[in-house]
Amino acid sequence: MKSIFVSLTAAAILAGGTVALQAQAARSVWSGVFTAAQADRGKQLSMDNCAKCHGESLAGDEAAPQLAGSNFLSNWNGENVADLVERIHTSMPADDPGKLSLASATDLAAFILASNQMPAGQGELPRDPTIQAQIRIDALNPANK
Repeated sequence: MKSIFVSLTAAAILAGGTVALQAQAARSVWSGVFTAAQADRGKQLSMDNCAKCHGESLAGDEAAPQLAGSNFLSNWNGENVADLVERIHTSMPADDPGKLSLASATDLAAFILASNQMPAGQGELPRDPTIQAQIRIDALNPANK
């Protein structure tokens, strides 16, 4: 009887560990990680700070990379949102790097995700880089693979 109890306890611990690992696993940008209102704020920031180089549609040109479309998705596939926000925050706009706050960079990231046809959700994209790092940028919706 004691052997069965030990086996069941070990199985419960292993199952609990699996659940904990799954809870820590990255979620995808396809799960609705920003709100429409946040993306709208990001759109205004983009018009004010990004459009002069990346264009209003974020199509980019020879000097500025595409932020919406297949090139962006290919370049950022498998990366995380924290890296995108950090890139925006530290290096944009090109003529005044670091001008944008983390809050503004987060709203811009929401707009970029929306511009790449990722769905809005119920909650805003968090400003916490630790949480952003747990959100994976997937070029394709994992639910459709």
